[in-house]
Amino acid sequence: MRRVLALVTVGALLGFVGACAQAAPPAPAPPDTDAMVAAADALDQRFLEAFNRGDAAAMAELYWNDPSVVSFPPDSLIARGLPAIQEANGNFFAAMQGAALELTESHQIPVGEAVIGWGLFKITIPVPDGAPMELVGRYTDVKAERDGKWVYLVDHASVPVAE
Repeated sequence: MRRVLALVTVGALLGFVGACAQAAPPAPAPPDTDAMVAAADALDQRFLEAFNRGDAAAMAELYWNDPSVVSFPPDSLIARGLPAIQEANGNFFAAMQGAALELTESHQIPVGEAVIGWGLFKITIPVPDGAPMELVGRYTDVKAERDGKWVYLVDHASVPVAE
């Protein structure tokens, strides 16, 4: 009788262990880093196009619609949330009418579900009756897919202080 009870117990344990092993979810597929970089590049291209049109509203649409989204524009300290980002960009365009942005160096690094972008930029600003002014700076950003589209989560642009 003990032997039957022991066999039943071992059988039950093996069945339980087997059921647990089968119940584990499959490991997630690794991210397609090439597709992530392509999406990040496309987002940067839309940013350039909106900037060069002076379209603050179109630029704001490229950011995550979440109160935690943040931008550090080159001409102000910080803008938190979409309304503040749109306002900061609108103020820049009002002060620097006709400004044109060019990315002179651009890199994308996939990290988990996000892409970290960084590089160098040049902004050319027309000056009435004079040579255009050029600002050369650097940027870092974090991009990810949110609500079905690629957006900026953090955007930081700065211009070095003249030496």
